[in-house]
Amino acid sequence: MTTNICESLKSKLKIDRDLPVASLLEAIREFLQRWFYERRKTASCLKSVLSSWAEGLIRKLVDESRSFIVNPVSEVEFQVVDGGKNFLVKLNCNSCNCLFWDLEEIPCAHALIVIRSLNLNPYAFVSQYYYATVLSETYGGLVRLIGNHTDWSVVEVKNNILPLVFRRPAGRPRKRRIPSIDEVSKSLKCSRCKRAGHNIRTCRFEPI
Repeated sequence: MTTNICESLKSKLKIDRDLPVASLLEAIREFLQRWFYERRKTASCLKSVLSSWAEGLIRKLVDESRSFIVNPVSEVEFQVVDGGKNFLVKLNCNSCNCLFWDLEEIPCAHALIVIRSLNLNPYAFVSQYYYATVLSETYGGLVRLIGNHTDWSVVEVKNNILPLVFRRPAGRPRKRRIPSIDEVSKSLKCSRCKRAGHNIRTCRFEPI
């Protein structure tokens, strides 16, 4: 389980997330409005069957698979030898025991060498969510304006609801995000001496 979508939005709202709630919501709306327009325009210009990312990934996997050896097991199952390791590809299940195809729903390098050896269309084995047409439909909706707040019809509330009593904790508020459990932090590497653990500003070693 990851928080990639949440983290990508937070990185775009580094300054805006300190705004009041109404201003923050308007900043998010403007960002999504621009985001949808740019991606809708990009999708409409695509000439390929899949998205640019998926097309690039398939080309990369095809290049990786050129040295693999294919041995048929049955009409739908194939053994693929990759650097001394054996993998079982099941075309009828869109599955390979490397699990890349199962998780990403894009044929892995082992599956692609099998598909190419049978002269089949690799696009037929890719999930519909990677198609350019689906990408265009994803961003087909419009994020519209909500008008000026001076024109809003505000409902009168008889009972004022006060905020909870809250005591601000000591210290500076945390702004750095909490990393995922499987996230590996990058270590510093000096560009001067090529050693790890520091940068060029604090380097005390001779340059290489």
